[in-house]
Amino acid sequence: MRSNNYKSVLKHAGLAASVLLLASGAAFAQQQVNLSVGAAGAVLPNGSTVPMWGYSCGTAVASSTASCLPLNPAAAAVAAWSPVVITVPTGQDLQINLTNNLSFGATPTTSRPRWSS
Repeated sequence: MRSNNYKSVLKHAGLAASVLLLASGAAFAQQQVNLSVGAAGAVLPNGSTVPMWGYSCGTAVASSTASCLPLNPAAAAVAAWSPVVITVPTGQDLQINLTNNLSFGATPTTSRPRWSS
């Protein structure tokens, strides 16, 4: 009788330990944000727009508490670029999933300008 009771307690303790282990793994899961890089425009003080490229926040990752927000939320209203601010809980690792939306066609991206004197 005592052996059956011991096995039952051991079985329940093992089940409880498994639940706690899974819960702690979820609490310390790696944080993630989605970024995309693509064409953008920077609005100059004189009102003209300069074409450029930049990062923007992608869709939020449901299982992550990390956040990605534009530094200037009003920039989206005028289709202008804004730097992004990524916030991660202290002590957590961060994984950035990057989507490249750049397309330069025949424009060289590795050439250096030539200066003449």
